[in-house]
Amino acid sequence: MPKFACSLLLPLVLLSLTHAKEVYDAQKIADLFYQLNGDAKDPHKKINHAKGFCAAGVFVPDAKVTAQLDIPLLDKQSIPAEVRYSLGGGNLHASDKSKSRGMALRFGRDAWVMVMTNAPINFAKNAQEFGRFLEMQIPKNGHVDREKIKRVTQEVQSFRNFAHYMQSVGVTKSVANTRYYSTHTFYFKDKKTQRFLPARFSFIPVEGVHNLTNAQLKRMGDDFLEKDFQEKVAKAPIVYDMVLELAHKNDPINDTTKLWHGKHEEIKVGQLKVESYSGHGCDGEVFMPAMLPSGVEAPKDPLFKLRNEVYSITFAKRQ
Repeated sequence: MPKFACSLLLPLVLLSLTHAKEVYDAQKIADLFYQLNGDAKDPHKKINHAKGFCAAGVFVPDAKVTAQLDIPLLDKQSIPAEVRYSLGGGNLHASDKSKSRGMALRFGRDAWVMVMTNAPINFAKNAQEFGRFLEMQIPKNGHVDREKIKRVTQEVQSFRNFAHYMQSVGVTKSVANTRYYSTHTFYFKDKKTQRFLPARFSFIPVEGVHNLTNAQLKRMGDDFLEKDFQEKVAKAPIVYDMVLELAHKNDPINDTTKLWHGKHEEIKVGQLKVESYSGHGCDGEVFMPAMLPSGVEAPKDPLFKLRNEVYSITFAKRQ
């Protein structure tokens, strides 16, 4: 190989080795979040999904689900639900015209907690990728290196795939028209076989997913989701179907960056009926997705345990 080619490759090799040796544990990830989204003047604010609002409702299990799944919680006729809608990122004044949406749910008193986004995949499949994704966005000397972000996004397949997917995602006009995904694969106990079946789940709005057109976006302000929710829920509950998508034999169940393709068997678990606006009282709370009912087991991918640990660290720091 020519000497000049070796000299060009050497920095890339050294950079790869540097990231390979870096330890990205929960504390490191939490520290990176604070470097990226923290505010010294407001140390108690959330460092992700900062902008949001709260709601309340009920979850009504489907009449057929107890014959399919062995989850005692679903034997109830209805389960109280606490809901928090949010935008991704740490900016309390983020524009509602941004694409990233989140929904956190608490059934009963932590009987089942779910934390979802409007994307079925994540930008990282492990802690190292998660850390690098945050690092490349941290401003240096007051400036974000956009060229570096573009370059690293192309270098890392997970980042590249996520960026490509998000290009196809529209901006929804209402939380009532947004679908929310588990991203992780959970395990649900089958009633007949008593085996735990791998599945991803989503909450699908019964009104359908509706995106704003470019013309509509131009006419919208930066704060429309909360007001729209208040107006809608005053007239009727906002309803979502909770649906499991059972994994095929060869589906990537431990990779949060991979889509599942083709038709899958589905199980309707029930309906979430969001009935009232609750203001901002839940904004400071933590929703821990490791809180699962009997009959549901946690994901086995590299990020789920880390995610819960980061939530614990950042929640403690906000107190």
